[in-house]
Amino acid sequence: IEAYGSSLEELFQNCAKGLVNIMFDISKVEPRKAFTIKAEGEELETLLYDWLEKVLLKILIDQIIPSRYMLEIYTKNIDETNEKRYHVSAHVGGETVNYDKHNYKIEIKAVTYHNLKIYFKNNQYTATFLADL
Repeated sequence: IEAYGSSLEELFQNCAKGLVNIMFDISKVEPRKAFTIKAEGEELETLLYDWLEKVLLKILIDQIIPSRYMLEIYTKNIDETNEKRYHVSAHVGGETVNYDKHNYKIEIKAVTYHNLKIYFKNNQYTATFLADL
């Protein structure tokens, strides 16, 4: 999967939408339920991995398809060593899974670290990642 964004927030939104759209037709998912998803990582790549895993778990465990995302990415010191960790906090809207209404396509079992990359070029962020079907 390859996603783009003019900001990290837009990039992470588009990564989540791309992941969800592999499984369901995201355009048919209404934001009827509101919830929060939080993720963290030592680097942007590990943050993206944790974010996508939590989006996927929302579908697989809670049976809710996330479809609308309003998120913030920030850094926070771990302790007095001044080491920083990346965090994402997202207000998300979604709908309970309905396999017929949402045009179920295929199950994603996991997101993988293999070939997961984030880079910035020509004023645009790009992320690539693989999903295990």
